[in-house]
Amino acid sequence: MFTKYTPALISGILSVSANVSIITASSWSRRAGAGCRCHPLLAFTQNRFTAHASKKAKAESKMKRNSKSPSADTKKKKKQKQLDGFFRPSSSAVTASSTATSDFDENPASKFKVFCDLDGVLVDFDSGVRQLLDGRGPDDVSPGLLWGRIAQTDFYTNLPWLPDAKVLWEQLKTLPVLPDILTGVPRHKRSKEEKFAWCKRELGVEVNHCDMAGAKASHEIVTGVRRKGVVNVITCWSKNKHFESRENHVLIDDRLTLKKDWEKNGGMFIHHIDAEQTISILRERGILPKR
Repeated sequence: MFTKYTPALISGILSVSANVSIITASSWSRRAGAGCRCHPLLAFTQNRFTAHASKKAKAESKMKRNSKSPSADTKKKKKQKQLDGFFRPSSSAVTASSTATSDFDENPASKFKVFCDLDGVLVDFDSGVRQLLDGRGPDDVSPGLLWGRIAQTDFYTNLPWLPDAKVLWEQLKTLPVLPDILTGVPRHKRSKEEKFAWCKRELGVEVNHCDMAGAKASHEIVTGVRRKGVVNVITCWSKNKHFESRENHVLIDDRLTLKKDWEKNGGMFIHHIDAEQTISILRERGILPKR
């Protein structure tokens, strides 16, 4: 009968050094070869000792490999660092972005785009008509006579400034985003070029013409492409001005009938009476800086 071996007893045996007088694996093998049967406890002890030694050797080997090569975390950090410049903005880009944001916060007027009408805001249309029609104003003659006579001359090219219009224009030129001219045209084609010629001569800035008076009263590009950093002179059918309206787009116009459709599309409408009032409204709404 074998002795009952408790876990505590087995653990004690396993802790004994390999140099104690436990029969070595080789001697047991010789005895087994000679037909001797191993004691069950000693066979169990041998197997546990061998397994423990093998496990310890593997752990030491793994530690040596890890000490020579970077860890998985180190590799991951290195790879992430390499990708940072591709997927994330560089520090200089972040700085530039922060600067741009700061500039926007300091100058909220930069979010607005102003569109300024010509006739009745900058240009004295009525005065030009009276000169053309021997003192009669636009309301004194029939539309047919009015537009017929206008079409026969280079009417828009030589119109005078309104008395206070240059004061308004000088203020608009100080905006962080240059204003555009948005002006309605009659049916005769030459009027578009005449209005652009006036702007090119009188406004004192670089101008660019974009004609949006499309066929069948549509609002689409006919000639020209809009450019940044200049004043675009946009000619269109008067009833289509609202197609340029959206949030933070501001129209300065003397025709109050355009207000509803412009504001319906999200824009801001300023009914022009005179330069002083318009400039005051622009200041109140944060489009021009307050004094």
